[in-house]
Amino acid sequence: MRQPKIVIVGAGLVGGSAALFAAVAIPSAEIVIIDVARVRAEGQVLDLAHAAAIWGHNRFHAGDYQSAKDADLIVITAGVGVKPGQTRLDLARTNADIALEIVNQTAPLAPDAIYLIASNPCDVLAGVVLDHLRCARERVISTGTSLDTGRLRSLLSERLGVVAPAIHAHVLGEHGESAVIHWSGAAVSGMPLELFLARSGKELGPASRDLILRSVHEAAKLIKEGKGATHYGIAGAIGRICEAIVHNTDLILTVASVHSEVEGVPDVCLSLPMVVNGDGARLLAYPELNATERAALQRSARIIKEATDSVLHAR
Repeated sequence: MRQPKIVIVGAGLVGGSAALFAAVAIPSAEIVIIDVARVRAEGQVLDLAHAAAIWGHNRFHAGDYQSAKDADLIVITAGVGVKPGQTRLDLARTNADIALEIVNQTAPLAPDAIYLIASNPCDVLAGVVLDHLRCARERVISTGTSLDTGRLRSLLSERLGVVAPAIHAHVLGEHGESAVIHWSGAAVSGMPLELFLARSGKELGPASRDLILRSVHEAAKLIKEGKGATHYGIAGAIGRICEAIVHNTDLILTVASVHSEVEGVPDVCLSLPMVVNGDGARLLAYPELNATERAALQRSARIIKEATDSVLHAR
């Protein structure tokens, strides 16, 4: 059996944590970490090797772009954060340049690889990468709202008193301020959310739902104030997506790819519940939305589309 190969470009906190989650989820995988500062990648690999000596995975390597040859999955975590005075669009342009340099280096070596974009703004970058590669839409994936959905389910778990895996609720649209909670499609243990609330005596009114949405949006800020950076949440999402691709498991995850049309907005990369497997990510069925959710998703799509077009037109 061929050993799967995952290449993670970017050896910061997210890249290192993603390597650990991916190794736990996929014990058979070879995991290569690449960074513009080779010493940083080597440091991550050394630290991971010490952990691996305890629980058994020993297939971490630090490499250069040549190490991406025949990779099955290339994860991009490299990028810069927003600096004082910068706009989100400034960040998009800078990180788009970084992402495209990575793609230019790796695509000739791994022509069949699936790309997973975690650097922000991830939806815009995935759209730019797909435009550059001109490959099947399924093969360029943004981590999208997978982390937002995890945060939502964590908050609902506390509020409803049930474990998070029993909650089926999704955050759709942009990984950002215009994200939309799909309340009308939410369910708990197979029971529509509204029915669960009525039968359990729990309350989740409009004010509570607005607070939950704000909490999802502001989670990163709170984490950064407490510990300086967010990395476990997104790394956990990366590990789960990698597992679905490598093990071809047909998981339904809220990741993003470029859709031909969403609520009248053409060729836009945003998150919907997608089937993720060895072919990448594809939309199996468009979710049923109420009028308010459709309007909010359309607004989110327009924001992403405008930002993506601005980056593409500037190139």
